[in-house]
Parts: sequence; structure tokens; C-alpha cells
Amino acid sequence: MKIVFVNIPMKKASEPKHYPVDGNSEIEYEGKVRFPINAVLAKSLKKGEPVKIVKFITKDSKDNYLENSRLFNEELNQLNQNIGANIQYKEIIEEYSEDLRTHENRFKKLIHELEEGADILVDITYGQKTLPILLFSALSFAEKFHNANIQNIIYGKINYDADNNIVDGSQKIYDITSLYYLNTLTASMEAPNGETAKEMIDNFFEM
Repeated sequence: MKIVFVNIPMKKASEPKHYPVDGNSEIEYEGKVRFPINAVLAKSLKKGEPVKIVKFITKDSKDNYLENSRLFNEELNQLNQNIGANIQYKEIIEEYSEDLRTHENRFKKLIHELEEGADILVDITYGQKTLPILLFSALSFAEKFHNANIQNIIYGKINYDADNNIVDGSQKIYDITSLYYLNTLTASMEAPNGETAKEMIDNFFEM
């Protein structure tokens, strides 16, 4: 099955745009989407495949999160009409907070959504700055204890003008999965000292 972790934006979602992909043409979707991860899912979902979408939602004063969550479901369901995956949605809704206890509770919520042998996709375009750190830790947990496959970690870049409108043509999806595996590489390395470790990294990237 697929498990998708996605942060839902607090401010009003943008109008649908085409998102070119930097570095991984296999996940580039020719259509337009509001939420970058849905472009990736449009290319990777399979008929009959069980998919769990875990939406991480932070409340905002204008209740934009409610409309954005609805728009996300609507967009993905429409894309899935011609695919036929079995999608279920899970919402984790919280107040904005950055204290240690909140981080601990978020991590526990994330790992309790894991399933054995799942393919995992992550979108860190939106949300609090600390959430990607928690997600990377949850992904390490998923690989180590649930035999998970980290399929894609993506970030959607968008630029805004002075009126807070998206500059058309500025949008792009970056597949940053390799950054996660770079962390995995350094965590698994063994070396007698720092200089030797640096040489090992230099040699690795020259391969």
C-alpha cells in the first residue's frame, strides 16, 4: 500500500498550476494541481491499490485549513477517477505550537500511521518548519521497523508577487528524496575519525 504524508497550507490555496519537476521527469504530471503531491500521485497511483493519505493540518484564524483540506480531497478524487486506487483520508488537526511535548506527540502520531512494507510519499511544501525534521525521523523509523520503501519526498516551490499572488511560471517540484538518503548514508557510516569520514564522502560522490 501507499502512505502519503502531506502538510495542508494554512493560507488560502493557490489556483491549479502545472508543476515542472526538477531532477525526476518520471513524476512530472502534464496537468494542473493546487497541491504538488497530487501531481506525483497522478503519475504513481495504481488501480485497486490501497492508499492512505495522512493530512497534517494546523489550524488558522480564518479557517482556511478546512477549505484547503476539502479542496485537497476533491482534487485527488478527481484525478483518481481514471485510475481507481482505493483512497482513504486521515486528518491530524492541531493548534500551532512548537514546544517539546507537541513535537513528541506529533512524532508518535506520525509513526502510528505506518504500515508494514508500505511505499511512502511525503510533501513538505507547506507547514511548520519543524515538521520535515519530524517526518525524516518517522521515515527512518518506518524503514527500520516496518520495512518501508521511501518512494518520493517532494517540495513544491512557488514565488509570490507584492500582492501575494503566485508568479505564474515560478512553480516547480523538487524531488529531494536523495537528501533523506544522504542522512541515512552518514548515519550508517563507520570511520576512525572525522577526516577519514570526509574522504569517504568525497570518494562516494566521485563514483
